[in-house]
Amino acid sequence: MKLKTSLFLLTAGLLSSAHAGEVMVASGKGVEPAVQPAGSEKSIYDKIWGLATLYKSDDNPVLQEFALQGRLQLQWADGSSDQGDYGTADRPDEVLWGDLEVRRWRLGFKSKWFRQFKLEGQIDVSPNWDPEFYGKIYDLNLTWTPSEAFNIGIGKYKANFFSVEQATSSKEILTFERALLSNTLFTGELTGARVNGKIDNLIYTAGVYAGDDQREFTEFDAGVVYQAGIGYDLTSVTGFDKTIVKFDYQYSDDAANAGGGANYEHAFSFNSTWEKGRFGLFTDVLGGTGRGSVSDVWGFHVIPSYFIADGLQLVARYQYASGDNDGLRLQSRYERLPPILQTVAAVTNIRLFTLA
Repeated sequence: MKLKTSLFLLTAGLLSSAHAGEVMVASGKGVEPAVQPAGSEKSIYDKIWGLATLYKSDDNPVLQEFALQGRLQLQWADGSSDQGDYGTADRPDEVLWGDLEVRRWRLGFKSKWFRQFKLEGQIDVSPNWDPEFYGKIYDLNLTWTPSEAFNIGIGKYKANFFSVEQATSSKEILTFERALLSNTLFTGELTGARVNGKIDNLIYTAGVYAGDDQREFTEFDAGVVYQAGIGYDLTSVTGFDKTIVKFDYQYSDDAANAGGGANYEHAFSFNSTWEKGRFGLFTDVLGGTGRGSVSDVWGFHVIPSYFIADGLQLVARYQYASGDNDGLRLQSRYERLPPILQTVAAVTNIRLFTLA
C-alpha cells in the first residue's frame, strides 16, 4: 500500500539566537553583544536578558563570571496521510502541554573561575512536574581552558564529540530534529573526561566515558565509550568564510552501554561545514557496525541553508540511511507517527527530504 503523508511543523523556544523557524531569546549565553557601537544604549531586550548574568568582573582573580542559563523549546506538528491524521498530540502525555510538545526544558548555570576554569551545568525539567520538577542532571562539568590549543574537562557531558549535528547545540541546529543516523548512533549524556583544542588549522577532540546514562552520574554498571576526532580548518584556502572538514570515530566496548553504544561497536562520521555570506552547508557521511544480530548501517545527509533576510533562514535537508535485516527504526519525531508506520517502523532504506 502506498503511503502518502504531509507534515507541518512549528517550534518555538526561549534561547539565545534565531535559527530555522525557532523564536529564541537569551539563555545566559552571550548575553552581551561582542561589540557595542560607540555611544549606543542597550535595548530593553539586552537589559532584560542581561539579568541572567548575576556577577561579572574581570578584575576579580577568583570569580570572573556567574550567570544563569536555560532553554525552553516547544514544538507542534500536524500531519495527514492516506491512513489517517497524526501530530504532536500522539506523543506521550508526559511530554505534552495540551497539543504542544515540551521538546526541551533545562535550567542551570555557567561560571568562570581563576581565569582558566569553567564550571557549568543544567538539569532537565519534567514538563508537567510529574513526579517532580527535577528530571535529571543533563550536564555538569569542570573544564580547564589554558589556551585554544588545549582544553580538558571532567564531569557529565552530552557525548557529542561525534558527528556535526550532535556537536551542534540544540540552540543552534537548523532543523527541527537531528537526522536519523545521527540519533541512531548517539550514546546519550555520559560521565567522563575529554580534551579538545585547535593548533593552527588542526582541530582535535577526544573523550572517554562510562557507558551508562544515569539520572545523575555513572554507577559504573556498563562498559566504556570512546570518541576521537581529527579535523582541519580549510578556510584560508577555500575563500569561504568558514570551511572545516572532520573525521569522528566512536567505539563502544559493551552491549550494556547506553543509546547507540548498545547496538553499534564501531561508528564513524566524515563531516564538513561550509559558510559563505548568507549561504551555509553541512554534510555528513555516517556508518556503524552492528553488534550481534543488529545489522550494519550507513548513510549521509546534506543540509543547505540560506538567509533570505536578516534573521530569516531557509533550510533544507536530504538524508539517506541504509541497513539490512530491518536495521533502521523510524524516529518518534515525527516519521513514526503516521498510523501505518506505528506498526511498520523498521525499514531497510530511508530517504527523507525536509524543508525547515
